[in-house]
Amino acid sequence: MTASKVFSWLGYGFKTFVLRKELPYLFGMVITDKCNLNCFYCESKNSGKYHFSYNHAKKTILEAYQRGHRSLYFTGGEPMVWEDSGYTLDELVRFAREIGFHEVFIFTNGTKPLTIKECNYIVTIDGPKDVHNHIRNNSYDLVLENVKNAVTEAVFASITFSKANVQHLNRFVQEATNTHLFRGISFNLLTHWPEIVEKEGISVEERKDLLDNIWQLKKSGYPIVLSYAAYKALRNNDWKRPIPQIELGTKDKIFKCCRDVDNIAICEQCGYANCVEVSQILAFKPSAMWQVVRMVGG
Repeated sequence: MTASKVFSWLGYGFKTFVLRKELPYLFGMVITDKCNLNCFYCESKNSGKYHFSYNHAKKTILEAYQRGHRSLYFTGGEPMVWEDSGYTLDELVRFAREIGFHEVFIFTNGTKPLTIKECNYIVTIDGPKDVHNHIRNNSYDLVLENVKNAVTEAVFASITFSKANVQHLNRFVQEATNTHLFRGISFNLLTHWPEIVEKEGISVEERKDLLDNIWQLKKSGYPIVLSYAAYKALRNNDWKRPIPQIELGTKDKIFKCCRDVDNIAICEQCGYANCVEVSQILAFKPSAMWQVVRMVGG
């Protein structure tokens, strides 16, 4: 971990924990809604609503940095297909690092080569090979080949749990771990309109059982990105939200926390585990702080 990052975290901790200020921490960008897959649970793919120009993207990143953000992530759609006027995501990652962002994450389906340096990749693997292929257009082998050839070892697997794959938790974790390609395994719970969750997602009780099983796998030594604080907050559904230190930008609007912030029915049953983890870091829970050091401390 660099000295500048350590001092930045210490300064942030003093201002938030001692001075009780709610300062910006994590900024996300829906860089495009274009996607080369057709996953059933994704609401924003190829809608035509979200696509940044290069200049607008740079301006948005710079303004986020000036507001105080030091961690950045790109999502979509599929961020790796974004381009504008000959520019690709590589230029935006480089720009973000040059102006001072400590971490840059790319949430990707992994079907494009992972050739961008100085970033962390969060690659969606939606179950064991057969399950993933059913959900994600027979892309499993291609994704693993791209992860194998990635220019960085900072690659994490991520699964969105739904009725389609929740019963395959153990097999998925074992299979992902046995590839020896991922630094860790993260997850989300299907988060959508209540009627979609009722049809495709998991119930409140199933959610608790799933989280208990995930935590037991973590305790057994599997590389699951989940602190004890985040596990308890997710299980009890009791973390503070919206999380004011997180912002998400589309080409038209900056949201506090995420795009669902104004949809109470969705927000109340949020399953975005990465955001819950951030909420526990910002609450200075020791297990969450140790988890992030292990995840991005290198």
